[in-house]
Amino acid sequence: MLLGGLLTVVLSLYIVVTTCSSLPFWDGWTQVEVAANGRSPVSPSWLWQQHNEHRLVVPKLFLALDLRLFRARQFFLLATIFVIQLLHLTLLSWSMRVLGGWSGALWRAGTGVAAFCLFCPTQAENFTWGFQVCFVLPPFFATLSFVALLLYWTETQQPDKQPSPWFLVLSILAATGAAYSLANGSLLWPLLAAAALYLRLRPRVILSFAAAGVISTALYLYHYVRPEGHANPFQSLAAPLTVLKYCSAYFFSAWPYYDTGARLILPRLVLPMVVLMLLPAALPYLRKFRPFAVQLILTILYCLGTAFITATGRLSFGISQATVSRYQTVALLFWCCLGLLWLGGAFFAHSRIKYLFLVAQLCFLTVFAIGATRAKDQIWIMRGHAFALKTATAALLTGVADPDSLGQAYPEKGMFRRVVPYMKANRLSVFSGGLSSTMGKPLRSVFSLTDPSECAGALQTVFPLDNSFGPGLGPGLRVLGWAWDFKHQRLPSAIAVTMDDNVVGVGATGNWRPPHSDGFVAFSPALSPQSAATFYAILDTSPPSACYIGRLFAK
Repeated sequence: MLLGGLLTVVLSLYIVVTTCSSLPFWDGWTQVEVAANGRSPVSPSWLWQQHNEHRLVVPKLFLALDLRLFRARQFFLLATIFVIQLLHLTLLSWSMRVLGGWSGALWRAGTGVAAFCLFCPTQAENFTWGFQVCFVLPPFFATLSFVALLLYWTETQQPDKQPSPWFLVLSILAATGAAYSLANGSLLWPLLAAAALYLRLRPRVILSFAAAGVISTALYLYHYVRPEGHANPFQSLAAPLTVLKYCSAYFFSAWPYYDTGARLILPRLVLPMVVLMLLPAALPYLRKFRPFAVQLILTILYCLGTAFITATGRLSFGISQATVSRYQTVALLFWCCLGLLWLGGAFFAHSRIKYLFLVAQLCFLTVFAIGATRAKDQIWIMRGHAFALKTATAALLTGVADPDSLGQAYPEKGMFRRVVPYMKANRLSVFSGGLSSTMGKPLRSVFSLTDPSECAGALQTVFPLDNSFGPGLGPGLRVLGWAWDFKHQRLPSAIAVTMDDNVVGVGATGNWRPPHSDGFVAFSPALSPQSAATFYAILDTSPPSACYIGRLFAK
């Protein structure tokens, strides 16, 4: 189980590395838009400004670092997301030992379950979209806040030791970080106050959490405006069955063979049912690892609360919206904690209920195996997402206003009109190097020419584009074709388009062309009479080389 969890971590890292793009995606464009509009990305007014129903103070600091130090290339943000999940895994694994007393086979199994859930590719959207640092921060802060509270409580149980107030400070700071990373972070305040009351901590400790929660929530709601198009939470409560369906979709879509139609859970969805049915047999033994069990229950309540407030605010988008990839980070954490409760209880119940721990392990291994069979599908999905961003990047670098390609990166062309000139002038994102540095240069000064027999390809379809999105994004051509590196038996890394031997356009490779994935989408400026554009496959050699694949003449 530990090996299965670690392999899941490696798989997610592979997805991050092979599908990452330096182009912002959807909400990520606000990272550059704020600077393009002449505002500082670290100004208090911008940090405090609402984003939908959220106040993303902490995530915006990461966005500002990526903009100021790394030219908004997204790699820092993607690395940050992965590191946060690694820290979350480390914290969960450490709390199993310190708060739960787990060791040996139980600790290895628990760490494997946590690794599988925290890095499961069904949440790949959060691993491939730099803006999504806001989605992984709150669960990490929640775990950190709960662990700090329980460490303080365990010290109060030692008569000869004065509990450290720094654990309380850490718990409050972590909860504050969660509240100002995403709206669901504010759920931690009532949970922390209730936990302090349940653990019979001193009244001043309970009041500290209550006061901090009241102040944080009051500040959060100061000048708060409900986003347009979102459901009214109070009106949503009048449709409890619809809210329940949304929450069911939120959690059960993490499992295979889920249906969002009338039958919410199909008969083949047996594994979660097994977990839920056998869990009561393990519950009486949770006292064996009470502090860690309290941590897991608090996290489960946090996940349930997150699903509930999401449902009440987003019912207007339909129940199917609950199945989006980014929500799986919370849903998988819910199943992780539920599974760990069952796993720990089953281990300590072995003297009364024989083979329960073995059954639990076999169920988890079955989940791991099903996940492995579905991993290829998830990889193809994310490769499709990566190709869409590569195509949009090629359109931007060539200066062609292609609504289909650019719409994949952001749906409103007004964003490109405002932001792209600023990105070019400051060499940000896709304009900070790589293919951007080749534009306007003689082909032979950038690439070595190789024998055309080392590659194969063809130009197949040409689409004239007459749109204009503002300065630097105007008419041109979108050219579809295919290319293959014969010598190395792989896809070319890109397509280069030249006029008069100067690079004037680029293209993205990796498009699905049944039964192959050797298709490309390239862009060229509009051809003037009696001109021609020449297309080359860029081979991933050292140094990179260009291989001729075809020429397009003006009609």
